[in-house]
Amino acid sequence: MIKRYQKDDDLTAAVAEIRRNGVIVVENLFPPQVMDEMLAVVDDDLNAQTPGGGEFFGSRKRSVNGLFGRGKLFSEHLLLSEQLLQLADGILLPEHTMAAGSPGVAPTDTFSVIDQAVGPNCHHYHVNASVVMQVCQGGGNQMLHRDEWRYRPYMTRDPKGPELTLAFMVALTDFSTENGATRFIPGSNHWPESQRPDEALVEQAEMPKGSVAAWLGSVYHGLAINQTDTPRSGLIFSYGVNHMMAEENQFVVVPPTLAETLPKKARQLVGYRSSAGVNFIEGLNEGHALDTG
Repeated sequence: MIKRYQKDDDLTAAVAEIRRNGVIVVENLFPPQVMDEMLAVVDDDLNAQTPGGGEFFGSRKRSVNGLFGRGKLFSEHLLLSEQLLQLADGILLPEHTMAAGSPGVAPTDTFSVIDQAVGPNCHHYHVNASVVMQVCQGGGNQMLHRDEWRYRPYMTRDPKGPELTLAFMVALTDFSTENGATRFIPGSNHWPESQRPDEALVEQAEMPKGSVAAWLGSVYHGLAINQTDTPRSGLIFSYGVNHMMAEENQFVVVPPTLAETLPKKARQLVGYRSSAGVNFIEGLNEGHALDTG
């Protein structure tokens, strides 16, 4: 089963559960009115589309990407959520953590073996992708897949290795079995590459509006069929380790003129940050971040 937590819970147990089963739900993390405001920003763009997406998406989805370039609303709520940063710190194990109170992970010798449970796994992490995805009535189930497949063939699956990404599905509307709540196979993050998904093991992440499902890039998941006549809307964004190229180019999505208006932490998370040897940016401060004052 997909375990559920509340926003005021100690999320140390939630991190352990993500490592164990690959997915959790944090219920009622964001106020419903904020979800309505976010959906309103992209509503015209969604409604202008004919549901499609091809066979991979079940042919019934509408989507809008590049959310952090659509105003501070998305950055200030999603990127500054202490609960989601706690989960990202605990899974991606950066040297430089983002949640208040998260302990940093001291760097080891370059050639030391990284312990997945201890780290460090990266210098820091950054936004990997962002999209509002709306599932309309009909179509089919999306193929169960792993997010980390987009990095094939340049990486190979290691069930005991460190995680590269952590994704969040923010429920902009209620998610139910009937309207196509996202499908997961808990525990599949431990499967070898050769093991294929079994429909009998699927669990759907039903959750009220404002809740968040968090999952590893190594866990099997996919969109479900919406059997109602009301679109099911979810906002997906993910973090990836800093030494890995982001799926979505945040420097185009969030140009410097917009980045300068964001809080420092949000600016760092969209990518205006570097380590000593990766993604170098001239004019960094001691926190490896572009300092715009």
